[in-house]
Amino acid sequence: MKNKKGLGLGIALSAIMLIICVVLVIMMMTGGQKETYYGYMKDNHTIEKMVSEQTEKVEKNVQLPSDTDVNVKKGDFVFLVKEKGSDKFSRVSKVKHDDVPHGLMMKIHDMGDMKGM
Repeated sequence: MKNKKGLGLGIALSAIMLIICVVLVIMMMTGGQKETYYGYMKDNHTIEKMVSEQTEKVEKNVQLPSDTDVNVKKGDFVFLVKEKGSDKFSRVSKVKHDDVPHGLMMKIHDMGDMKGM
């Protein structure tokens, strides 16, 4: 009798773990993918150059949303996050010069021809 109880408990725990694994996989697959960017501010509301961290594509003169609550000025570096396929930024934050990856910094400053240095 004791053996049957243990077997039933083992099957129940295995089924629960399987359900949890399936739920986690579904959450990872459907979770919104985010695009991240680094940029250089032209003024309080305009990003002079914005570089995608994934594709390294450069966009120029991008307007920040008016409801952005980050305090930036000309010459500041910013980190931006938006949902893939969306035009709205979900996060905008000011970062230090040293926080910007080197390859993206070279794109921001038009230093792509100096790769050998």
